[in-house]
Amino acid sequence: MAKPKGLRGSWFAKWEGESLPCVHKHWMERLHYKDAGMTDDPKWGPFVQAIRDGQKVILTDDKLDANGLPTGDRNNYIGLFRVENVEVRDNELHFDFVERLADF
Repeated sequence: MAKPKGLRGSWFAKWEGESLPCVHKHWMERLHYKDAGMTDDPKWGPFVQAIRDGQKVILTDDKLDANGLPTGDRNNYIGLFRVENVEVRDNELHFDFVERLADF
């Protein structure tokens, strides 16, 4: 099976002809995702909307900085997941992983 292909600086990767949002394993707590790293970066709006619209994300394992936070440099792609209950609360992105669709 072909792996997703991302571009440096992009929050998306292409897989099987589809551009899919990538999320960091670091922010996954069991089957819930809570990204406390939201900022005023304009990339957040389209990123969150893509997750809401497509209900799918690629989970990635990323290099961490000295503080233990993801740098955005991907070590590898883990899998494709269907998600639900996507919301932003207190500048944090939350959703639930409900089904693993593919392994990479």
